[in-house]
Amino acid sequence: MFDLGVIGSGPAGYVAAIRASQRGLKVVLFEKNQIGGTCLNRGCIPTKTILHSCNVFSELKNSSKLGITAENISFDFSKIQERQKTVSEKIRKSLTNLIKSYGVTIVEEEATIEADNVIKTLTNIYEVKNIIVATGSKPNKITFNGSYNEDFVMTSDDVLNMTELPSSILIVGTGAIGIEWARILSTFGVKVTLVEMLEKVIPTADYEVSDRVVRLLKKSRIDFYTSTTIQEIQGKMVTLSNGKTIDVDCVLLGAGRKTDTIEVDKNFKTEKGNVFAIGDVNRISMLAHSGMRQAEEVVEYIVSGKESHFDKNLVPSVIYGTPEIASIGKTEQELQDSGLEYKKSFFPISALGKAYADDKIEGFVKILATENEILGAHIISEEASAMIQQVSIAMVNKLSPKKLQEVIFAHPTYSEGLLEGLFALDKIALHIPNN
Repeated sequence: MFDLGVIGSGPAGYVAAIRASQRGLKVVLFEKNQIGGTCLNRGCIPTKTILHSCNVFSELKNSSKLGITAENISFDFSKIQERQKTVSEKIRKSLTNLIKSYGVTIVEEEATIEADNVIKTLTNIYEVKNIIVATGSKPNKITFNGSYNEDFVMTSDDVLNMTELPSSILIVGTGAIGIEWARILSTFGVKVTLVEMLEKVIPTADYEVSDRVVRLLKKSRIDFYTSTTIQEIQGKMVTLSNGKTIDVDCVLLGAGRKTDTIEVDKNFKTEKGNVFAIGDVNRISMLAHSGMRQAEEVVEYIVSGKESHFDKNLVPSVIYGTPEIASIGKTEQELQDSGLEYKKSFFPISALGKAYADDKIEGFVKILATENEILGAHIISEEASAMIQQVSIAMVNKLSPKKLQEVIFAHPTYSEGLLEGLFALDKIALHIPNN
């Protein structure tokens, strides 16, 4: 008899297994594919590995302005793909050993819940006291004309298996998947067209973030169409709902992910008393770090009965590339719709010495707050992924903007943009001209 059976070994599942073992539970972890789930094998890690190669290539191409001569710069995309697979494999082996080091039993088979206390695989039956379902999600496959042409239309899984780059591509969706792949492929010389069915680029983003991303796309010569869908595909000719026709080598579906949604209460408990669901499968917040946090909280609930305090509003999100795009909390539109009074600041990254030294002056820090707390922050900048974490710490601890103004930020850093953004809430920013 196991105290806990965890189905799925992605970020939510493996963290639940490790934390439960640390809390003294006897744990069995089931995985039908690869340890680490989508994030490690087909998502976060592979794409960031490719993106690193992309950024190095871009830096070398533009190094002359830095006084560095780099001639005949080229890349081998097949080797870039080989590296991302190698990186994932190394991390997967390390993660497997990490999980085993905590005494967790790993069963690499497909698992089904036979009863409230029984999990069955092809070769065995396991009795468990509690069950956590963390089975993740899959790429959303959109059919066109009632069919899906796998030779022409790719998912985010498929693109990781390409060994040669197309000369042109149409990407459906401008969320994290679509924007990150548009940046990667465009940097490597692919002609990219983005299609978004909603009214703005990155539909969930603050409007000033969306507007700036539009500028970045234009600068990268990436074509994009909003309020637009694919109407028809004939051969390699794609007809859009706006009447335009585009001849491309392939289509990449970057429009979200799907899952068999499991309804849960605030403690991630399903209608079956001892069965819990965390991560993508409950669709509360489909981000790896959300699943990891949910894992910690559900284990604590199982062990001690402590109620979960997971707050979706406190989950940071990041779109990677140059510059990074990071957000947390409310957008300005959400605050306007709520009628809540707030203060707003907008500080340009170009006013930072560090940004000029690095030749990375694109972006801004936008903070939305009251006198007593930060309500949201939206950052486009080099190192935005690290900067948003500082805001997250402040929001979780309900630190007021004035209290944060007392923090001494190292100089020169990008993080100084946060301090200036905090000062700008009171119209006392030090590096904005007095208008």
